[in-house]
Amino acid sequence: MRAPLCSRSILAILALCCLTLFSTPITTEADSVLAVTVNTAALVGTQVDIAFDFIDGGPPPNDNTVTLSNFLTDGTLGAVSPSGGVSGILPGAVTLTDPTFFNEYLTGITLGTGFSFQLDATTNGPGIGSLPDAFSITILDPATGLPLFSTTDPTGAGTLLLLNIDGSPSGSLSLYTAPGGQAQVTAASVSSVPEPSTFLFLGIGLSGALLLLWRKT
Repeated sequence: MRAPLCSRSILAILALCCLTLFSTPITTEADSVLAVTVNTAALVGTQVDIAFDFIDGGPPPNDNTVTLSNFLTDGTLGAVSPSGGVSGILPGAVTLTDPTFFNEYLTGITLGTGFSFQLDATTNGPGIGSLPDAFSITILDPATGLPLFSTTDPTGAGTLLLLNIDGSPSGSLSLYTAPGGQAQVTAASVSSVPEPSTFLFLGIGLSGALLLLWRKT
C-alpha cells in the first residue's frame, strides 16, 4: 500500500534535510593542546616559584582560556598565590582566563627531576589594533621574585615557554633554553578530539525519524 500523501511529504522533507546536513562540511574549532615537560634534574631540592602567566592582548574577539591539567612532578608543591582570572589548584586542573591584563598562577615547589602537564588553549586571535594573548612559564627565585636563571628569551624575561595565541591552529610557540643547563623544556602537540557538532546530532536524529516513518508506512 502506498504511503498517505502527508506521510510521503514528511518523508521527502526529512530526506532533503538529511541530504543537506550530510553534504555540508561539519566544522568545529579545535583548541591548541600541548604536552609540556620541564627537566629540572640540575636543580633537585631547590625551592623555587613557578609562574604560569597569562597576558591579555586586548578586548574581544581575542578573549581566551588556558587550562593546565594532568600535572605530574616528583617534587613537592608549596604555597599558591593566584592573581587575576585563575581557578583551581595544582596538581588538579587550573584554568586561566583574561579578565585583567595580568593573570598568574604562582606556585612554590621544591624541585624534583622535573614536572609535566597538558596545556590546552583556545585559539581566538587578536582583533585589529590588539596583540595576541600570551601564556608563559618562568622559574623564579622566591626571595627576589626575579627569574632564577637567564634563558635565551630575547626579551630578558627568563621565560622557558611562550605561547602567543595568534589565531592559528597551534598558536606561535617559542621554547627557550637555559645556557647554564638549569632546565630544559619540551612541548609536543597533542591531537585533540573535537566535540561532535550539533548538526551531526541533528542529522542522526532526522535519519532515525526517517527510518521510523518509513517502517510505519
